[in-house]
Amino acid sequence: MKRSVSIPLFICLFFCFSTMTQAAAQDEQQPPNESTMFNLAECVDIAIENNPQILYSEADISQKESSLLSSKKDLYPSLFFQYGYRYAPDAYSLNDVENYYNYAFSVEQPVYRGRALVTGVELGELELESSKSAMVQTKSEIILSVHDAYYNLLKARKFEEVANQSLEERKSHLKDAKAYYKAGLIPKNDMLQSEVQLAGAEIELIRAMNLSAMALARLNTLLRRPVENETQVEDILKYEPSEISFDQAVQQAKEHRPELKQSEIAIEQADKSITLSRAPYLPAVTVSANYLKQGDNVLAGKYPLGPSEVKTAEATLEWRFWAWGQSKDEVAVAKYNMKKAQENEVDLLDNIILQVREAFLDIKEFEYNIIVTEKAIEQAEEDYRINQSRYQAQLSTSTDVLDAQTRLTRARINYFNALYNYKISLMRLAWATGTLIQ
Repeated sequence: MKRSVSIPLFICLFFCFSTMTQAAAQDEQQPPNESTMFNLAECVDIAIENNPQILYSEADISQKESSLLSSKKDLYPSLFFQYGYRYAPDAYSLNDVENYYNYAFSVEQPVYRGRALVTGVELGELELESSKSAMVQTKSEIILSVHDAYYNLLKARKFEEVANQSLEERKSHLKDAKAYYKAGLIPKNDMLQSEVQLAGAEIELIRAMNLSAMALARLNTLLRRPVENETQVEDILKYEPSEISFDQAVQQAKEHRPELKQSEIAIEQADKSITLSRAPYLPAVTVSANYLKQGDNVLAGKYPLGPSEVKTAEATLEWRFWAWGQSKDEVAVAKYNMKKAQENEVDLLDNIILQVREAFLDIKEFEYNIIVTEKAIEQAEEDYRINQSRYQAQLSTSTDVLDAQTRLTRARINYFNALYNYKISLMRLAWATGTLIQ
């Protein structure tokens, strides 16, 4: 009898163990929804490391480096080798051979191309510098986007906290209102007003939660993480006044903005293009050396009609002095391109100064708002406390309490809005001055 009971028990234990093992294996295969704490610097590093625009810029720089190496090698001598065979069964015996073999080595060195070769190298160097400057611009824009997303996430989560706090306060007030209504101390419309305000607070909380979720998704996108991943970020509540002046900011922008650097490079490229377009006006000089080995066998060892080895040196001057004014037209095009580049730089500088001005004024505005809203929170908290005490003593109505709650909520939102917008404006000023990447 014991034997018959032990077999089913063993089968049951084996089945349970197998089920637990399979469940554990499935849990290992499913990636957890990561919840990681990041600070601002870590977010910037991750975004730069994984951003496809950075990879594109790196590839562009590598391309320009290879092009520059190629243009430099145009200055070096070129080596040529040639091997040939000619079969002429009807050749005259005195002038040709039936089987003719030859091979030749040549060295050719360009001496002068109207500065075209040197200018090509200089243009390659400018293109490389422009690509590096574009990389700086790309990094600066990514860093600004990360700062913007980071602070907006903090701001959205503070709004969510304020909305949740407001909801709890309205729940507490509704509880008091129901008690007073049951005791016959307040009319029904006061209690209904509290219920309506509670419903509005619930709607505001849902809206704040959605804003927070979207702010998280934007930051996760920059970090190349799934948008639904829970990402914790360190809060930055410290307020430090800005000491930079507007004139100092403009000067920094003129020195560090990568777009201005690219504009200066574009003007220099246009100037080099004028030199390049003038090159056809001037002669081209080339020197070369040749060695020819010819004969009537595969190794060209013997040539019955003349010398088997022929050595020559040559200097060539080529000058196309008339092409129906085509070179003149190309020079005119290059000059107009330079004029366009110069005017573009003037317009670009104006826009940069406007960007600096806007960011500078935003900083001053939010600095003032931070100071004002800090005091407004203290006043709104005291106002709410007084109205709540008066309501409990039946010296004020629900309207007074609910209005005080609304003012307190608005004061808290205004403070966090001013604080984080101030930090975003600091980063926008750093971007506008070109110092953000530093």
